[in-house]
Amino acid sequence: MAMPAIMFGLCTGAPACTARAPHVWHRMVGLGTLLIALSLAQSSFAQKLYPYEPLMMDPYSTIYVNDGSCSAGKVLKVQGAPRNHRRKKSCVPMSDLQGVPRTGTVK
Repeated sequence: MAMPAIMFGLCTGAPACTARAPHVWHRMVGLGTLLIALSLAQSSFAQKLYPYEPLMMDPYSTIYVNDGSCSAGKVLKVQGAPRNHRRKKSCVPMSDLQGVPRTGTVK
């Protein structure tokens, strides 16, 4: 009776070990695909429509503000900047914001 050789956590030569390997690889590939999909989808949920511009923002982050400062049908796009730099602000059409969740309404 021959014992399978175990090297670096992997067993070689045993039929029981080699039959289990494809199942493990399929699970790892599935988990990797799920993690990649979640990391790509996460950025789309980060944008919100705020009723006012916050005092503090992360550098290089982007938010959308509907405070009435832009013309009808447009919202203010605010991009954060590092210290000693001004934020970039521009009015963008509301149609560009499909899928942006709204956090509040302007009164």
